[in-house]
Amino acid sequence: MLYQILFNIIILLFPLIVYLFYCTYTNNINKEQNKLYLDISLLSSLYLLLIYNQGNTNLIILFNIPLLFAFIKKRTFVSIIITFIILLNYTNVNMTIYIIEYLIYYLIYFFYQKNILNLFLIIKFIFNFDILTSIIFVITTYLAIFLYKKGEDIIKLHMNIKELEKEKQLRTSLFKITHEIKNPIAVCKSYLDMFDINNKDHERYIEILKEEMNKILLLLQDFLAMNKIKIEKEILDINLLLEDVVNQFEPVLKEKNIRFKYNICQDEIFVEGDYNRLNQVLINMIKNSIEAIENNGLIKINYEISDNFKIIIEDNGIGITEDELEKIKEPFYTTKKNGTGLGVSLSIEIIKAHNGNIEYIPLKKGTKVIIELPIYESFSFDVD
Repeated sequence: MLYQILFNIIILLFPLIVYLFYCTYTNNINKEQNKLYLDISLLSSLYLLLIYNQGNTNLIILFNIPLLFAFIKKRTFVSIIITFIILLNYTNVNMTIYIIEYLIYYLIYFFYQKNILNLFLIIKFIFNFDILTSIIFVITTYLAIFLYKKGEDIIKLHMNIKELEKEKQLRTSLFKITHEIKNPIAVCKSYLDMFDINNKDHERYIEILKEEMNKILLLLQDFLAMNKIKIEKEILDINLLLEDVVNQFEPVLKEKNIRFKYNICQDEIFVEGDYNRLNQVLINMIKNSIEAIENNGLIKINYEISDNFKIIIEDNGIGITEDELEKIKEPFYTTKKNGTGLGVSLSIEIIKAHNGNIEYIPLKKGTKVIIELPIYESFSFDVD
């Protein structure tokens, strides 16, 4: 008998545990769509109980546990379905008594929600004339609800921890942006305190003030862009995008005497993406390569096609250290004198919004950046 009780608890809770895992995966236990999955879980629990206890009239009482869960979770529609299924399994009995019993349950459900568990068990104990099965039902019910609530508590703890981490990151970001803005404002204040409108030598302060104000505006612009990423996807040829970016940089590269080698696929490769945002990412990556190059500069752009389309940007600049590699994706981290430290973070968020990935690889001399984007399915093809 103990074995039967334990096994019934397992098959009862299995669909509900799957539901809790799903809630953990979606990081929200209160989403409207999750209620549908809860209904499916309760019906699945009832189905498993029906299959396992088929022909065992003594344990039909256990079918009421999913109904009680539905009452506790306020799932009215699914509770009605479960009630009908339970009543269909009561054969060769006086149905009037059972209909009265379940009407009482619904009166409790609608008018005494706070005490529904205890009242439900009391009514079931009264209407069930077999004391042993009633005891089994009570024990199984309390144990199942106890285990389920423990599972919910673990998920809520997990979600609270994640929310605290997000809050911590937000506080850190706000602290950093406050710190970054404070420095140029302090410089502006110092020069304004010294500024004498009658002293012509002080006119040079105006350019310094403008430069510091531009730093503040650039920082705020990047910060706002990072927090308001809007992606408007369309089907576009990634090679045309690459050609446009290359054409934009050719004059700058000639002026800086940087060699530029690029290999663009001749076939049409389509991705579903935001042209302007992807253009922004590629420009930022190439701009970083240009700024990292000192002498005898070389930038190479290549591609690879597998399940996804990979854009490979490689330079022979100063490169990045292992410590920098760990921090490069963090907001506000920068190795540039006048950088905001938001360009890389913004690029990563844009590529993530395209279901892609950015990978930084340090070389002996220079850096390799791999931007990976999914190929639009209707245009994907096999590669030997």
